[in-house]
Amino acid sequence: MIESEKKILIVGHRGASSDSPENTLKAFEKAIELKADYVEFDVQETRDGNIVVTHDEDIKRITGKDGLIKDMTLKELRKLNFGEGEKIPTLQELVELTKNKIGLNCEIKVEGITEKVIHIFREYDIIDTTLVSSFIHDELLKIQKLEPSIKLASLEPTPGTIKIDWDKKKEMIQYCIDNNLYAINPLVMMVDQLFVDFAHANNVKVFPWTVDSKVSIKKLIRIGVDGIITNDISRAKDILKSFS
Repeated sequence: MIESEKKILIVGHRGASSDSPENTLKAFEKAIELKADYVEFDVQETRDGNIVVTHDEDIKRITGKDGLIKDMTLKELRKLNFGEGEKIPTLQELVELTKNKIGLNCEIKVEGITEKVIHIFREYDIIDTTLVSSFIHDELLKIQKLEPSIKLASLEPTPGTIKIDWDKKKEMIQYCIDNNLYAINPLVMMVDQLFVDFAHANNVKVFPWTVDSKVSIKKLIRIGVDGIITNDISRAKDILKSFS
């Protein structure tokens, strides 16, 4: 699926998160039902070494409880409601649900878990249909050494970036070129025709995030991005269909 040159890919941000609780099996099932091309999701590690699918390091926003993912066991986390009665999924559960049905865009949220994550992808034989992204660019380079064939994307802008002019954007794309990364996943406001053209001229794909407004979706389709990371899969697909 990643190799498609003929269409813009629709990537469900944390699953179909406008329809179901983010980063839950329900959200990923809905993304499959809506025929998204990919689901984007986040991974972290529990205290007892399990790789789980969740965005925040702190569970407060999602569960209303206090605690950090890294300080809790999977059993403790499973007792909590992650939205509409959904439980926090493990990476293995996500892969079992989605394999051969939808591509994966896995975001590495924390350092030190890349070996476990890649081991799971190898175990389920999904290296070819998986894209790994991160704001922690050193983790991408570690993955590249572990599994040279997996596709990697730098998330931008990295925390602490203040001024984003063309020189800075070019520098971000140049990082992907220099390190042979498959794609750049930039904040939607950063992306214009010049950005896309420079990336494409250097064989770097562009997957902006997180894109929900009709105006932004239409703009990105017109300037030729490779994929759109969105909370609203149905809206993005409907707009894309109107262009065909």
